[in-house]
Amino acid sequence: MAGFRPWLAAFVCAAGSVLTLPAGAQGLSPGDAIGCACLRQAIEDTAADMTAQRGALDAANAELARLDAQLAAARANLDVNNPQAVAQFRQLLTQRDAAFQQSHGALVAAAQAATQRHNAVVTDYNNRCAGRPVPPPPPGLLTCPR
Repeated sequence: MAGFRPWLAAFVCAAGSVLTLPAGAQGLSPGDAIGCACLRQAIEDTAADMTAQRGALDAANAELARLDAQLAAARANLDVNNPQAVAQFRQLLTQRDAAFQQSHGALVAAAQAATQRHNAVVTDYNNRCAGRPVPPPPPGLLTCPR
């Protein structure tokens, strides 16, 4: 019998442990690793978009609150016998209605769509990559499909 070969024993041990891992815990191929790196980048991108959309919605809601407060103050001091004061009040009411439509319409839809896109990417990443050893992506610029 040839002598003990530690490198062979280590190889057999490592090969056996890989073969006994559950399917979800096995490592990813290099192509899958790139895909997972792209998904991580997509998570960052969609999170940034979601944050921006939520920021726009928050700003619109703050503007609506400001106009509501301004409208309440104007209503309390409104001289209904002064046509100019009534016209200014109506103009303020028109601005408030437009702000309400914006904060409860397109901006809400955009924020919800951004959240759905982000959640879909996170779900995809979790299904394909989470819990599996992911080798680092190759060095250099990572080019991901859009």
